[in-house]
Amino acid sequence: MSAVTYIGEYPADQDSIEQYGYTFERGKSVNVTDKAHLAKLSANRFFKTADSDKAEVEAAEDEAEEAEVQTLRAYLAAENVPAHHKLGLSKLRDLKEQHEKAKAEAQEG
Repeated sequence: MSAVTYIGEYPADQDSIEQYGYTFERGKSVNVTDKAHLAKLSANRFFKTADSDKAEVEAAEDEAEEAEVQTLRAYLAAENVPAHHKLGLSKLRDLKEQHEKAKAEAQEG
């Protein structure tokens, strides 16, 4: 038995996926007992296992993060929300959340 974590990709239209009878939620580990399934998942760059190629997993995580950064920057630009070009992913997420909250409050009031 080994822990398998779904990394996923961005933009994600879902935060979970079903594979080989297991339900994987992004970022949460699931114990996989079938060795054949474990081998297939360890070769899939969207899953992280003890046998995964760490460089490939890190590259997939970096790729997904950069895609999300670009998507958030495009969204904020389209909404005319100023965002410094050096803001990281978490700050961009916060900025988007603040903007959406302010929009919702403006529509209510």
